[in-house]
Amino acid sequence: MTASPEPTDRRPRRHCIKCGREIGPDESMCEVCNRAGMVAPAASQYHGTMILAIVAGVAALAIWGSFAMRGVGPYQADVVSFVPAPPGAIDVTLRIENQGTARGYAKCELRALDGGGGVLRLLPLQAGPLEGGATQTFTEHFPGLAELPETVAVSCS
Repeated sequence: MTASPEPTDRRPRRHCIKCGREIGPDESMCEVCNRAGMVAPAASQYHGTMILAIVAGVAALAIWGSFAMRGVGPYQADVVSFVPAPPGAIDVTLRIENQGTARGYAKCELRALDGGGGVLRLLPLQAGPLEGGATQTFTEHFPGLAELPETVAVSCS
């Protein structure tokens, strides 16, 4: 009795990605499904293509964002006045100028300060929309103050 020759490749066999037939460990499709004999791309080609697509997408978003934000701001802001608004609050009147050429929203921060310049409380706010070159006056309610501030400062970006 003659023993059958042992296979030289001991790696597990795979299945065709289209029909499921058993194929060699280095193949992705069987001869029936790949009649033209085309070579399947390597995994590094798949990964390289995906990395290139992701990098191109991020670059395109960065360029689009740059054009979308062109001409917006900077913003100049001043506190016109502030008056008590019980209980434990003040109403602050602000004047904000968009020094850019495009319409935008100013992201500002109000700071209630005591007599020594210490911060009593911060209030973030968004003002706008402000047309390019325009100046507008806003009144904001600033709650949560245990004591009335000596002064109120504002900064915008």
